[in-house]
Amino acid sequence: MKLSTIVVVVISALLLSCSSSVIRKISSDEGDMEYVDVCDQNGNCRKFSRLIMGTDHLVQANWTSEGQAEISEEAAFSVLDEAAGLGINLFDTSPIYVGGVEYKLGRWIKSRQEANPDRKLYALSKGGFPFDLFWSKKLAQGAHSPELKVTLKRNGVLNDEASELKNVPPGTYASRLYGNESQIKTRVTEEMGHSLRNLNDNITVYLMHRDDGDYFKFDEVKRQKTAVHTIMQALSAEQISSKFTFLGWSNWQTVRINESIKLAEQNPALTRPMLNSPYFSLFEMSKRTIHAGGVQVTHKEMMDENFQKGIKIMPYSPLGGFSIFDKPEPKWENAKKAAKLKYDQGDAYWKNVYHAIFTAENQARYERVVKFTEEFNQNHSTNYTLDQMINAYALAHKRTDFLAVGPITVEQLRRTVASLKLARMLTDSDLEYLYSGKL
Repeated sequence: MKLSTIVVVVISALLLSCSSSVIRKISSDEGDMEYVDVCDQNGNCRKFSRLIMGTDHLVQANWTSEGQAEISEEAAFSVLDEAAGLGINLFDTSPIYVGGVEYKLGRWIKSRQEANPDRKLYALSKGGFPFDLFWSKKLAQGAHSPELKVTLKRNGVLNDEASELKNVPPGTYASRLYGNESQIKTRVTEEMGHSLRNLNDNITVYLMHRDDGDYFKFDEVKRQKTAVHTIMQALSAEQISSKFTFLGWSNWQTVRINESIKLAEQNPALTRPMLNSPYFSLFEMSKRTIHAGGVQVTHKEMMDENFQKGIKIMPYSPLGGFSIFDKPEPKWENAKKAAKLKYDQGDAYWKNVYHAIFTAENQARYERVVKFTEEFNQNHSTNYTLDQMINAYALAHKRTDFLAVGPITVEQLRRTVASLKLARMLTDSDLEYLYSGKL
């Protein structure tokens, strides 16, 4: 995918300098959005908004409250219209998000670009999801790790060599990226086909959402991972790489991300990964991640300009617009109580979130951000909210190129976009205080 011979040295240097984090702000009469230039090794460049609109909960029922109905396509379109109006041009989706939202996003992008062809709207989709065995009757065709099979048999889930499954607990997954190059190509190609149909063949960014890994009850099955080189060879095949502009990772460990960057630099035939999407928030995850295979980056790492050098970092967090602290009002005790109720009810998502987020360390950070926000507003005659401050905290770190956010209403969208201005007002000392309490 790169050029070759001696020319590579010169042109790659130029392209890498072009792909550095060039952040531009729209003039005040146009809005408050900022943009980052992204260029791959072939000179394909796009200018993406720093805030990336996540759609995973946009139409989800029972998300804000019990009995809350799934919103209509018309209502979802009005939120997406507002996002575009505020300057957001990259929309994060996936074929496994609830409510068929990837298909709805595809319909929205097509209709808006037909009406206004000069307005560029881009879709970021994801693949590489492990097979969710909770919904499966049998293991998918192809090879699976011996370690996974042993775990399933030991727990009475896999009952014979015919790959039949029974009584699969939530959080049990079989990797889609396990195996040889041919198998990975077949599985990713099939999976990508759903997104291509939903998005009318327009995928600008394609992330492998989770690295190679198997899980039982949300815990990773210990085994050796498929070599990064093997996965990259599969994804660089014409049948896959020709279907998107930029490749990236989501929830991959730093050591494997750095290896992928080095491999692409050394081998012109490999597609260079351009984005990485880890979890990052003022509220760090405990050893129990919010979902199986979740990978986070830390405050110290994100303050280091050389951290994961050579790739754009697009963090996600649970506070990107609709916050766990919005229900029933922004108080730690209320949020923890609501999460505990979900946990006691056996909700698969909140069973992880409760233990991942509601720690003593995060409670201390919450209390600091409440006090800090109050004092900041008094000193600057502003009225920023807690979720704006927490989003600004993530945005203000040196290695945050983008932030994936998840507002589900127009008001939340506007509030989230306003956090960009707040981020420019925070100092390194502010970030250190919010994280560690050190002045």
